[in-house]
Amino acid sequence: MLKFLKNSLTILISLFLLLCYFIFTPLGNLSLYPFLSYEISKRTEMQIEIQSLNILKYPEIEIVAHIERKAKLSIKGVLKKMHLDMLYTLNSNCIAIKECHIDDIIDIKGSIKGEYSRLFIQGQGTALDGSVQYQATKYQDGVENVLVTLKEINSTKLSTLLGQPADIQGEANATLHFDFMNSHHKKGKITYEVTDNNFRGIPIALSSKSSIEDDTHRFTIDVKSPHFILNINQGIYNQKEKIAKASYLLDIPNLSTLETLLGYKYRGSFYARGEVSYAKYLKITGLSKSFGGMSDFVFEKNGLTIELYDVFLHEIMHLFPLPAMLTANATGHLYYNFFENTLVVNTKLKNAKFLHCKLVDIIYKKSGVNMLHETFDDSSLNFTYHESMLLGDLHLANDTSYLNLSNTSIHINKNIIDAYFDFKMQKQEFSGKVYGQLHSPKVNLDMQKLIRYQMDKQVDKLIGKNNRRIMENMPMGNVAKDLATDVGASFMKVFF
Repeated sequence: MLKFLKNSLTILISLFLLLCYFIFTPLGNLSLYPFLSYEISKRTEMQIEIQSLNILKYPEIEIVAHIERKAKLSIKGVLKKMHLDMLYTLNSNCIAIKECHIDDIIDIKGSIKGEYSRLFIQGQGTALDGSVQYQATKYQDGVENVLVTLKEINSTKLSTLLGQPADIQGEANATLHFDFMNSHHKKGKITYEVTDNNFRGIPIALSSKSSIEDDTHRFTIDVKSPHFILNINQGIYNQKEKIAKASYLLDIPNLSTLETLLGYKYRGSFYARGEVSYAKYLKITGLSKSFGGMSDFVFEKNGLTIELYDVFLHEIMHLFPLPAMLTANATGHLYYNFFENTLVVNTKLKNAKFLHCKLVDIIYKKSGVNMLHETFDDSSLNFTYHESMLLGDLHLANDTSYLNLSNTSIHINKNIIDAYFDFKMQKQEFSGKVYGQLHSPKVNLDMQKLIRYQMDKQVDKLIGKNNRRIMENMPMGNVAKDLATDVGASFMKVFF
């Protein structure tokens, strides 16, 4: 027994002497640093390297450590068995973690004090090109009364740090206030504001507010610009299921001011309200009173589908840099494929009327037909738009007249039109081709059809329409008329 006690006492004395060696001698300190560095790195999942440790005046201690070989952390204060009261400074020229590497000047000073079961942590300084201030109370299983304030910081650096795309770049302010946070529950609020003076060529200001309770996030977002207003409200996001929905309102007084944002110089105004949702993919539904009528639209996956209800045709066409030629009430649908950059429009037209334009003047000069006097209620417009080319057909008709514009192609960038037309109006009937510049097109008339029509009218006056049709059905009945038509057409082309 005495031998056992002697051996035990020898071991205890040896351990005490070894501990004194590690703690109170410089050489012992150097031997202890790698062990401490390894243990702390393992616990924090970061690369921590202890540079110096001074506990000669214990319970006062001083520690200097390097974090990820970039940041320097200095700690000084009182460390006791039940509580601590320490000051710290953190300095670095970059933020280097597993997720990202950001060049940034960090200079933060703060304190940690209280019992180990209830520590109060606070700090302030510069980071992310702005000022940072924070405080929180740390418990064993979470934190309470968390308040973080970021002022005039770099939004791009913040987005990179959070692993988010930096779409809006500029000076930002943010506030985070949580009543409590732990591994199972959290409750708090976040506000965020950022101003980008050149977001794809236009200035915008974004502000958002969100309240968080466990996995449920409720949010509002306001985006303002001199050129538009976007309000997203009643937003709700389930973090666990990754689904979201919200209501929105969009008001664009002049679409042409958003050319750099939209990639095309659309014209006119646009106002809409509806819902936006996300469940595996983004979906936007809405109702718009733009274009003089109602539009019901859905953005989903690859494209945008719009149902048109009695809208003004000339206001829809006003989106494109085309001269106004026609006004009508349009009902139908429009589909735009964002991946293929293709627009498809199919509409029925009512109360269609020609507007005064160069084409109307040319038709009147060559045929005496004034198309401004006509109204067409049985009409349609179908076209596709892709890579600056508009291809389609226009059919206008009423009880006595019609105009068909077929095989139409319009080069938007070059303002060139090429189309064939078939025409019956105001006791005139002919066909031809429209081509050349949109603002001053040229018209070639098929004079054979016009002369044949005029000859038929004259014959009808002499012998009657039924007798004329009987003569045409006789063998060689059309030879004389065809010959006269060809000669007359050749003669007319000299003047037209």
